[in-house]
Parts: sequence; structure tokens; C-alpha cells
Amino acid sequence: MLQNLNKEIVVIELSGRKILKGSVIDSSSDIMVIYNGNMFVYIPIDHIQTLEIDYDNEDNVQQPSERPTFNSQVSNKDLTLTNILSQAKGIHVEISVTKNLALHGVITSVMNDYFVFESPIYKTMFILTKHLKWLVPYSKDQLPYGLSENEFLSLSAIKNQSLNNTFESQINQLRNQLVVLNLGKDFSHIGRVINVNDQIIEIQNGKSSSTYFNLSHIQTVHQV
Repeated sequence: MLQNLNKEIVVIELSGRKILKGSVIDSSSDIMVIYNGNMFVYIPIDHIQTLEIDYDNEDNVQQPSERPTFNSQVSNKDLTLTNILSQAKGIHVEISVTKNLALHGVITSVMNDYFVFESPIYKTMFILTKHLKWLVPYSKDQLPYGLSENEFLSLSAIKNQSLNNTFESQINQLRNQLVVLNLGKDFSHIGRVINVNDQIIEIQNGKSSSTYFNLSHIQTVHQV
């Protein structure tokens, strides 16, 4: 049904009540691409709560003059989230994972159910793919925070590392390490990894008290 909306101006409400407006450029059963007048936004269908056609187009959103940075290579059947993430590797992007906070950096690896994101602010981040709400590729030669390429590389400390295929097994490698879950939205999200088993992670906080989290609800993990 959504695949019949190409070139329509739409208003989309995402998980977390975030509103996006733009012209539909491409779509599949997995992902929708819109152009908001300035940039292309890649939105996983799973995070679309509602969608309405904006017949008035009060924001006067125009059709793009260029093709999207990432697109289906054969047909919309390969316009999948995994495919888009793979195409985005090594390119500066903005992503949204947690409510009302965008992350800026580079995707370096795409695994079975998570991807690795290098941020000059948060360094190496492990992000569960199903929590990705949108992805916006930067325009050519544009970098976050006005950094140069050398400054970005020195701050993000991109490095080769051994990665496991699944989020659970990768986080299990961080036992006894100090980490921040979900960007530290709660004090209990900061502490030392004690154990990871059967989708449960045990975090010991600054007072040495343990809290147990369901990994399915952990959006991001990064080391201190």
C-alpha cells in the first residue's frame, strides 16, 4: 500500500511522537525514503506509527533535483534496512535511536542484529538495529560538528576490532568493563557489566548494586 505513495507529500509520526514531513521517494515493505526539502531520510517501516498525505503542503516541500544517496539497486525488493546500512558504511550520517536525540558519526560494521557506530562524542557504540528510527546521509564532504576528516578520525578513534555476529554475544565480551547503556538516560544505565545471559544483562552501579536489563530494550551500548 505504501509503495503507491511515491512523490506524495506526507506527514509521518514515528515511535516517540517524532513528526517528519517530506516527499516519498521510494519505499518497500521494510523501509521508506522521503525528501524533506533539504535531505533524504531513510525510515524503517516498523517505526512508522501513522502516515497522512499532506495535500496542502504548507511547508512547500519540493521534489529533489538529485537521486538519493542510497537506493534500491535492482528493485524495491532489495530496499531493506540491512542493505541501506551496508551501503552507508564509511559515510557520515545522522541517526536517531533514542527519543529526541540524534547521533552523528560513521557506521563501520553491520552484523546480524546490530551495527557498530563511531561517534566523536560517544566513541564506539553498539546499536541494536531494530531501534534505529531513521538515518540521514550527510551531503558530500560534510562532517559533523564542523570537524575536519583528521579531527573526526582522531576523536572517534576508529579501529579494527573483533566482532561477534549477535548483539548479546558482543555485549558479553564487555564483562567487567564500565559501560553506558542508552546514552545514560538513567543512573542505573551506567556501571560495570557483571553478566550477560539469556538476553539479560546485569549492570553494577556506582554503589555496587545490581540492576538487570532485558537486552531487547537496550538501544545503545558504549564503553566509558
